[in-house]
Amino acid sequence: MNRKSLWRTVGMGCLTLAAVPALAQDSGDDWDFGQDASRDLSIAAVTFQNFGVAVRCVNDRLSVVVSGLPEGSGRRTLGWTINGQTDETSQWVSGRNSTSAFAVWPRSIATQLSHGGRLEVVVEENGRARRHVVDIPASSQSVGRVFQACGQNLTSPTDVAPSGENLTGLRWDRYPTPSFPNRSENYEAGLAAVLCTVQPNGSLRNCRAESEFPENGGFGRAAVLGAHRSGRISPTTRGDAIGGRTISFVTTYGQLDGVYVASPPSRLPGREEIYNPGRLTTPQ
Repeated sequence: MNRKSLWRTVGMGCLTLAAVPALAQDSGDDWDFGQDASRDLSIAAVTFQNFGVAVRCVNDRLSVVVSGLPEGSGRRTLGWTINGQTDETSQWVSGRNSTSAFAVWPRSIATQLSHGGRLEVVVEENGRARRHVVDIPASSQSVGRVFQACGQNLTSPTDVAPSGENLTGLRWDRYPTPSFPNRSENYEAGLAAVLCTVQPNGSLRNCRAESEFPENGGFGRAAVLGAHRSGRISPTTRGDAIGGRTISFVTTYGQLDGVYVASPPSRLPGREEIYNPGRLTTPQ
């Protein structure tokens, strides 16, 4: 079965089995790509009849979105394997009762996806593991253009992307206490994943937000400011040098698992299909 155009309406009945048969891709295909300057959007996507993945840059923020999942809300964990490599678990965020999810650490996942191959995604539904297996093409061009739109280099060997929270050999002396962003009065909860460099005295510098949810809510900027102002790290083994070490962590605002917030839709420019975090739809 060949892949379909971006975010086409799909029937959920074919997803009731615990494992979905692998779907073959057209050989040599790249991902679909589109841009919309009016919304500062660049998006690369590969989709099937009942499953899809997109890498986006919206307002200089990189994100990875998976669609066609069982409904879920708030923070959720997905199993993630490409080309039979060691299974990984990754953190994602969904809107309320959404069949789609946003990666908390998108750069690492987007880089892996750009290499192409057999992708397996495992998500729990009603106590059972549902497995999606698809073959995706390599996409250094389309995914690379999305990275460039966000001012990043897909192939940079020095730009090591975090795949989760990491304080190995370090501990918090003072956890950052960011303020709730003023421009997020429409949201009751949010999340930001942050990457920082540790200074010799334990303070944090060169912090940046890897993702934020909801997008454009100001939570990423607030988390970075909070880390610079109040974050303090020390080694778990006394005397170890800490200057230059890199840490990654997640800051949560409010009860994210109790109050769910929507994220803006994405449309591939020139197409009628639209992705909405609530479910897959086609505008009437």
